[in-house]
Amino acid sequence: MSEIINEILKHLPKGKINDAVFEGANIVLYTKNKDFFLDDKGIVKEVVNMIKKRIELRPDPGICMEQEKAEKIIKNIITEEAGIEQIIFDPQRSIVIIEVQKPGLAIGKQGENLQKIKKQTLWVPQIRRTPAIRSQLIENIRAVLYQNNDYRRKFLHKTGQRIYNGWLRREKKEEWIRLSFLGGARQVGRSCYFLQTPESRVLLDCGIDVANEEEAYPYLEAPEFKIKELDAVIVSHAHLDHSGLVPYLFKFGYRGPV
Repeated sequence: MSEIINEILKHLPKGKINDAVFEGANIVLYTKNKDFFLDDKGIVKEVVNMIKKRIELRPDPGICMEQEKAEKIIKNIITEEAGIEQIIFDPQRSIVIIEVQKPGLAIGKQGENLQKIKKQTLWVPQIRRTPAIRSQLIENIRAVLYQNNDYRRKFLHKTGQRIYNGWLRREKKEEWIRLSFLGGARQVGRSCYFLQTPESRVLLDCGIDVANEEEAYPYLEAPEFKIKELDAVIVSHAHLDHSGLVPYLFKFGYRGPV
């Protein structure tokens, strides 16, 4: 188990936490103890102040209410005026996402509705505003995310392990960021930025310049760029000058997320 998780568990009551995982840089603690989930007496907050990292306490998926029953309770708690559009359950993370037209009404005064949902269903509610214009593309992306949430959870946990690898509370870890322009500098087209830290290698966009035959592609021959060490690719949007070369990354051997 990671050093930072071991450090956190030292300061929590024994037997209260049954699992601890990373979600990227965030740390999530799961408990099967209903009372501890609903009221941890401020213990988790004290650990957050000490560790200086974001820690979230969630119920173990095994104690969450059945989705059908939970949905009925949520609809009873949140008034019709809030305009519930859809309720999406993410069972592996014990989170329920509630899309509404009026988030303020859904949250309630000082978050009272969220507390009621949490107490009555043992799910962690998250309120999202319904998009003004529906996007089928966004909805399809979300559907893929929830269908593959096991893969997503493993990926985020692995990312967190790399972030906190070698973490020592009393010693400052080596920290640096290097940004290399592999394309898109002083030109419109072939946008491609290579971001490096001690733990990760991320490519921001990988486009082509359709108007320039001589310099149409990003400079992937740069000595610091090794495709097998690439952790992730982030695409800002789907125009060719930002994403046109992404399929070729897989041809060259990339197998990570986009």
